[in-house]
Amino acid sequence: MADDAPNTQASAWNTAFETYTQLNHSVDQAPLQERERIEREIVALQDDLLDTPAPTLTAVRQKLEILFEGQMHGLDQGSEERRLILEDLEGLICAQRELLGA
Repeated sequence: MADDAPNTQASAWNTAFETYTQLNHSVDQAPLQERERIEREIVALQDDLLDTPAPTLTAVRQKLEILFEGQMHGLDQGSEERRLILEDLEGLICAQRELLGA
């Protein structure tokens, strides 16, 4: 039973993050009267995701993407540093997958 807990946590995280991603993609195409409701849902999911312990390194990367949203696309040093941090983390995730044979 204890072995199922990490899988359950990862599954719950993945479902919440997928919903968050879908809502973010749909907000721009939504009718004006729906946008405010969707934006509230996005903020609530964002808060939930950030409050939830990350079950994997991928989830940590996703949390950082949420925190850094809109702050990575500039040419300034801070934007570059955020991109580099996420690239480093992605490299570690890939290395871990290779070690585990996944």
